[in-house]
Amino acid sequence: MLKKLAVLFAFSSPLLALSGVALAQEKACLMEGSFTVGTAKTEIKDCLQNDGVPQTQFVETCSGLAQATTAFGGPAAKVTYMAACPAQSQGSCVGFFGQPMTSYYYKRNAKTLASSKSSCLAQGGKWQ
Repeated sequence: MLKKLAVLFAFSSPLLALSGVALAQEKACLMEGSFTVGTAKTEIKDCLQNDGVPQTQFVETCSGLAQATTAFGGPAAKVTYMAACPAQSQGSCVGFFGQPMTSYYYKRNAKTLASSKSSCLAQGGKWQ
């Protein structure tokens, strides 16, 4: 029995280590989708980067944000996990929700970008 456990551990340890590496590399979630309110269609392309929250909390936050579009009758945003958010955002909120996360915004018109900035500042974040 002990020998079987040792063999199982020998094979599973590298797999566990690899999965830990994969999670460590997934420090950002890109959310893409759209929703319509009345006749106005809004495209979503936002990215949240983990700057220090526990991985479980980060994944839950990404999932919750992706589901927000369903409140407007649209499908949940598509979530893609990656090592870092794409470059060339229109703006970012450092300290998103008062947490060590940075939210990056893409595909925003002037009005929604200004609203994102106001929201960031109101929650104690730093706009860049």
